[in-house]
Amino acid sequence: MSDQTLTRQATRLGLQVNWMDAQGHKRRISVDTLRRLVPLLESKARSGTPSLLVTETGVSTPIPINGTKNMDTAPAFAVALEDGRRLEGRLRRARNGKFHLPRIMDAGYHTLTVGNREFTLAAAPRQAPPTAGRGWGLAVQIYSLRTQGDGGIGHLGAVADLAKRTGTTGADALLLSPTHAMFTNNPAQYSPYSPSSRQFFNVLLADPSCTFDTATLQASRKHARLNPEELHQLETASHIDWPRAGHLRLKLLRALYDLHIAPSRPADFTEFIRTGGIELQRHAIFETLHAQSAQRGPRGGDWRLWPLSVRNPNSPETAHFAHEMMREIDFHRFLQWIASRSLLAAHNNARKSGMRIGLIADLAVGVDPAGSECWAHQGEHLTEISIGAPPDALSRAGQNWGLTTFSPHGLRANGYQGFIAMLRANLAHVGGLRIDHVMGLRRLWIIPTGEGPEDGAYLTYPSADLMRLATLEASRANAILIGEDLGTVEPAFRKDMIRHGLTGMNVLPFQRDADGAFLSCRQWSRTAVAMTTTHDLPPLARWWQGLDLATTDASSQTQRGTERTALWAAMVGQTMPEPPPSPTGGAAFVDHAISFVADTPCPLALVPLEDLAGLNEQPNVPGTTTSNPNWRQRYPVPARTLLARLGTKKRLTILKTSRPRL
Repeated sequence: MSDQTLTRQATRLGLQVNWMDAQGHKRRISVDTLRRLVPLLESKARSGTPSLLVTETGVSTPIPINGTKNMDTAPAFAVALEDGRRLEGRLRRARNGKFHLPRIMDAGYHTLTVGNREFTLAAAPRQAPPTAGRGWGLAVQIYSLRTQGDGGIGHLGAVADLAKRTGTTGADALLLSPTHAMFTNNPAQYSPYSPSSRQFFNVLLADPSCTFDTATLQASRKHARLNPEELHQLETASHIDWPRAGHLRLKLLRALYDLHIAPSRPADFTEFIRTGGIELQRHAIFETLHAQSAQRGPRGGDWRLWPLSVRNPNSPETAHFAHEMMREIDFHRFLQWIASRSLLAAHNNARKSGMRIGLIADLAVGVDPAGSECWAHQGEHLTEISIGAPPDALSRAGQNWGLTTFSPHGLRANGYQGFIAMLRANLAHVGGLRIDHVMGLRRLWIIPTGEGPEDGAYLTYPSADLMRLATLEASRANAILIGEDLGTVEPAFRKDMIRHGLTGMNVLPFQRDADGAFLSCRQWSRTAVAMTTTHDLPPLARWWQGLDLATTDASSQTQRGTERTALWAAMVGQTMPEPPPSPTGGAAFVDHAISFVADTPCPLALVPLEDLAGLNEQPNVPGTTTSNPNWRQRYPVPARTLLARLGTKKRLTILKTSRPRL
């Protein structure tokens, strides 16, 4: 194949052969990279007419049927709306000879019939639900929360308690760390942004007390032979021991299932299984297969290395395995039931406490290619590539996240089934959804397996369809959408976000003008939520004290001193009525910073619990593995104790005063 032919194929498949780097320099993808990527993308590309057409209410929709300008009469159509009504008429012919469906004004999933062809028509509202009023909320790492008897891992019961306590003080929202399913058999794999599946829950976050009473829990702990001393040791540790704590929590859940569920299945559980359908069944089968295969060595943890007969979820061998392992599969469905009930209980607590939004879930940008989601939806995922970022100012070597995601061609060919299922799963039992790396709806940097980030390329996605589907599902769930749009973002993409009602993110350290000067609070965008920091950045106190910098790096410490002065000037005004606190005066800075963020015109202000309590431990330091306890930090005391501290109460008062609930 000639280089010219290869380039044409790459462009047809959506690869950006020519692209612009973070410095504004024009770049071109190497021929070697194209030769690696093109075959992988072609394996997912299928010709044919899509079964799902995505449109928007109030606009005409092109219909992919053959026709000629010489046809005397446009084809007839019929639309069966979701509510049972029926619309009939004839398609309209555009100047280019293509046929268009007249405007549909009803949002939903409808059935379109044209001749002998039938399509599903997804008609999205123009915008996702807006953020009501001008509210505030908190952001929290679920696993970090402490509750007496939690066994060393924070759970959704602690979220329910925090939601109740903060909602009654005036909070409108509680942004959670991802609740995605991990690998139950391997608690040592715990990064919430590297899940096995985004369609299901991390069962280690389940709160058994939302289903079982105290006496039942105590009896089950005794049956599971849990050591109280070991549990106390795990509960009082400053960091989570995921393998040990996860193993003990699963022993408790197993005892609850064996003693109280398996003998007589509750009606609610039976209904959960029915509504979960084939997707829930496949995930439970995967979990059971994964646990059994992992016993055969490290290669057993990756379904792509399993025997061919069970790599396919629809094979007779997989069906036979499911029949033979029915009780174990039922246990994994039980785990999902408990996790789902836990999240629902937490959200109900949030809304009953007065929150107008309630819980906001977090949707990871990708999944582990060896996980459940890719096994169940192989036709829609790029299982032989990784996603990441090209070399830029943040990382001179670029980033390889070790994750994969959807194939744009596989999505279209399969009617976006996996994408829709993912959205519905994450919008269940919440009032909002944060979409991590929202630019992935338009393009992602993909890297061939085994290659470095510099050998990747940008792959374009059907962003119009994906945004419309997100808007449609958010509307059906009555949930707001927040897009994590930090970093280099095309201006046109931000305009699309605004048009579809996706709220961006304004994060304090990045709110600067073209010259690098910090913006005043009144200059912050009204189309994005305001945040003091994120899980990937140091908390305010840590940043102010320079604890995130190497103490031996004099130039970085000097630069931080300059930034401290500049930010303080932006917060208190250029007249500088008072000098900035010393680097050790983090508490005073945190007070001013929260007041500053609360005073912005943004529709919602979100403050991580770390900042509200003036803590300086960072949940995650990107680019580190063993040198920092990422995703293992625990809050020093239970949330109720943190909220009772004078400094925390003062900051809550700041938020309530600046953003009163109207």
